[in-house]
Amino acid sequence: MITETTINEAQQKQPKLYAHFMHLVQQNRLTHAYLFAGLAGCGKKAVAQAVAMALFCEHPEPDGAPCGVCTECQRILAGDSPDVVMVSPDGQRIKVDQVRYIKDEFAKSPVEGSMKIFIIEGADTLTTNAANSLLKFIEEPVANRVIFLLTTNKSLILPTIISRTQLVEFSPVAADVFAAELAAEGISRKQTVLLSQLTNSLEQAKALTTDDWLGHLQHELARWYTQLAKRDATAFVTVQTGLMPLATDRERQSIVLDAIIILWQTTLMVKYQQTDLPQPFPDSQADMQTVAQSITQRDLLAIVTEALATKKALNGNMNFQSIIETLTLSVLDGLAE
Repeated sequence: MITETTINEAQQKQPKLYAHFMHLVQQNRLTHAYLFAGLAGCGKKAVAQAVAMALFCEHPEPDGAPCGVCTECQRILAGDSPDVVMVSPDGQRIKVDQVRYIKDEFAKSPVEGSMKIFIIEGADTLTTNAANSLLKFIEEPVANRVIFLLTTNKSLILPTIISRTQLVEFSPVAADVFAAELAAEGISRKQTVLLSQLTNSLEQAKALTTDDWLGHLQHELARWYTQLAKRDATAFVTVQTGLMPLATDRERQSIVLDAIIILWQTTLMVKYQQTDLPQPFPDSQADMQTVAQSITQRDLLAIVTEALATKKALNGNMNFQSIIETLTLSVLDGLAE
């Protein structure tokens, strides 16, 4: 059953957080707003749904956990409970009419129970205006409302929202566990390390490896990185001919940027002599050693910071090619002798 699958997912992927929240439910100590941050597939939604089920379950377990089989548990997972509002992005963003729906539901009292739960996936896709419109509800908590904002990128969440919610960082699924799942799908070891840093979602991992898209991305990023390591301006050509054809939509553009961030964070690890860690870009190891030895810590940190900023630029609807080319220029400046 889907309820049992969700509970199992929450228990297996985030056992400590699952137990913690079941205890909070049992002790009636939930706060009014949470920000769940972590990789796609790491169990954020499963934990949030498990909390909602625990609050409404007709036959809870002694530890406060939901039974997973009663009518209320099944209604919540089917999206049929009027007191559990679940919203996810419609396409690339949470749309205006969805925000209006959330606000309308905030203004209503619980229909059947004593609580009203809101689970909003992709909170980072809210526009600034939309996020601000929800902020007043978070700033003025109501005793019988609990909101869970779910994000894969907390840096895209308004600081005012972060400061008014309880931030819960979800750790990645154990690397060996996820690697075993990927191996069972026939995904090569060369790709599993990078995949495990990009996502914890098996479904997304399979989508990224279809037609060897991820393999092509690793190859083109390795080529781009080699050119940068040599201070070769043809890196701009690789952006146009190698990376742009892979960035076919906003989701793929975001993945490309995530991979670039991982590439430079790995270089930083090499700089700090952490070379025994799994390598997401095995073909770039020699170049990473060269770059790490030839650049100052300050300049490398500046490049990592620039790479991290690309996600905000993309979220601000800046042209993707301009984002990569601007980063390329910054890297070449940082590596200049």
